[in-house]
Amino acid sequence: MAYAQVSYGSTGSAVSALQEKLNANGYSLTVDGVFGAATQKAVKDYQAKNGLTADGIVGNSTWSSLLNTTSSAAGGSTGKQVLSGVSDETSDRLFQLEQGYAPSDEVSAAQAERDSVAAIRPGDYQSSFEEELLRLYDELVSRPGFSYDPKEDAAYHSYAQLYERSGRQAMEDTLGKSAALTGGYGSTYAQTAAQQSYNGYLQQLAALLPQLEENARKRYETEGDAAQQRYELTAQQQKAEKAAWEQAYEAWQAQLKAAESAYDAAYDRDYNAYKTMLHYFADKAAQEQKASDGRKVNSGKVSDAAPKAQTLSSTAAESLQRAMGNYLSAGDAAAAQALAAKYAARMTAAQKRRFEALFEKYGAVMGTVNS
Repeated sequence: MAYAQVSYGSTGSAVSALQEKLNANGYSLTVDGVFGAATQKAVKDYQAKNGLTADGIVGNSTWSSLLNTTSSAAGGSTGKQVLSGVSDETSDRLFQLEQGYAPSDEVSAAQAERDSVAAIRPGDYQSSFEEELLRLYDELVSRPGFSYDPKEDAAYHSYAQLYERSGRQAMEDTLGKSAALTGGYGSTYAQTAAQQSYNGYLQQLAALLPQLEENARKRYETEGDAAQQRYELTAQQQKAEKAAWEQAYEAWQAQLKAAESAYDAAYDRDYNAYKTMLHYFADKAAQEQKASDGRKVNSGKVSDAAPKAQTLSSTAAESLQRAMGNYLSAGDAAAAQALAAKYAARMTAAQKRRFEALFEKYGAVMGTVNS
């Protein structure tokens, strides 16, 4: 609980209340609303006797102690001051305001919306292509340079088999023709001619080697280009994925900034209104005291009735709806339900139907998580 801090030189109704509380604890001060030397001396004495810092400054701790002590001495009273010459209504309202600022529904709902946006922050970027990129990179950098070995070339083997069969066939044909001319007898000439026919085909195969090597080089380069293209395509996919994440993160940052600005504006409006009301009732109490010439106009009765709960304003309801929607869209139905439960008692029938429809949109209900 926050109380109005007063110290030496302060004036006003808070000082008058302080002087009355001190008098209720055995001091004899003039209740004039002026924090002078006598009041300061009484405050320091009270603080020292009650285990407080004896600095003469009346803050939360000293106020709390004074109110509790006064309440016990009065047999369980509310602890609200009854100011001489001030009406009950003004005294009650001033006491409520002096307990400290309490956020309105608009501020609380704006804060809830801000917190909900903060809770749906996108996770850090994690590439779904990183492992594939590493594999493709290793494939590129570990690829050996080009070298040609006919024994490892399938095309060469195919041509070798073809030309060998063709050479043997030519050799057999040459031997057969020679045998026919010599009456079936072989000759050294025939064998030489046959061998030359066979060698001719082998020479044709050898002549193909430069072309086969060039073909192999082109295949090597094509495979390298394909691997490079696969790497670049994967890198582009990763770049697009990261750009989409960055866009989503920037959108979230903008949403959070807007929610924070809305909360700050709501808080400033609400707190300024509170300070205006505090000053108004403090001045009103002072005027009533002055007009009464110190005569007691209070009945001495202080209302303990709790303020009637108000329904949610449309502004607060809209902030809450956005907050619940943020949680529901992120799959956190429990957080949305907790927020709905906090304000359920003050929802209008129309607001409740709107919130229920929002939960239904995400497959949940306001009471329990839909499993």
